[in-house]
Amino acid sequence: MSGTPRVVVAGVVSVRVALRVPSFPVPFMASRRDNGGIGLRLASTAWTAARTLQRLGTTVSLATYVGADMAGQLASHGLRKYGLYGPATLVCPTQPSVVVLYDHDGHRSSTRDHGFTAESRYPPEVLTSILDTLEHCDLALLTSVGFTRSLIPVVAERGIPIATDLQLVTDIDSSPYQDRMRSAHILACSHERLTGTPESWIVELWRRFGVEVALVGCGPGGAVLGVRTGHRIWRIDAITPRGVRYTSGAGDTLLASFVHHYLTGCHPLGAARHAVLAAGWKVGGEPAEEPGLTAADLAEIRGRHGLPAIHRLR
Repeated sequence: MSGTPRVVVAGVVSVRVALRVPSFPVPFMASRRDNGGIGLRLASTAWTAARTLQRLGTTVSLATYVGADMAGQLASHGLRKYGLYGPATLVCPTQPSVVVLYDHDGHRSSTRDHGFTAESRYPPEVLTSILDTLEHCDLALLTSVGFTRSLIPVVAERGIPIATDLQLVTDIDSSPYQDRMRSAHILACSHERLTGTPESWIVELWRRFGVEVALVGCGPGGAVLGVRTGHRIWRIDAITPRGVRYTSGAGDTLLASFVHHYLTGCHPLGAARHAVLAAGWKVGGEPAEEPGLTAADLAEIRGRHGLPAIHRLR
């Protein structure tokens, strides 16, 4: 494609508190002091994806909710700061929130409270109106939160490709995301709870749903990419130029970085190698660090560390 890509992102933006702990399991302490050990910022899938895309150079429209409470004021401020608060931003009673505990080795434990949005249905007519005003939309990144389900027909009927992340999916038959599997052009997930291998998962996605591009994040094992055209599967090695410090948001960074490079003309394998590098850089940062990298920063990191190695699996 030519020109600047435009992506609609739909999903949750949360206010997140990240607390550094000495170790897991967390020992009981009635009170302690850890200067610099508490991070407060916006987070969650839609925020990380939107900011990662923006910083790389993609134009983003964001469909999300902000709370009418004090935490919602913080979310509204952040969205407005980066031009992400617009007609697709709807108000709900309370702001979604997340608490994350993490240790020095990169282990983490998170608790989410999506509040109103957990049972809501995003009005499809709102997204329809947004799409009508856009000159073009190259892709819709619909996160797996329940309220985006109502948006699948709106996007699919217009022929706009869909990307989504199923997160900790186990297998196809027990997954509640059948509609997303049927509709997605780019389908991502984590390897963590797959009942089979990433390769067998990808082959089954091809067979059952004809998914064109499947991306499986494998943590320290890098990622596995499958492209249905040619029925090819590769493993991309992990690369962590700063080591591993805080892993939350790595999968969101992986998918968003892949989408940007894919839309700007990279072959899926090249897009996946850049995405693995971006995610590997992400896990070396602190919780308070801004999501994503600029294209110039990523190019500089690529110049110093190279792109991760690849291995043809099929």
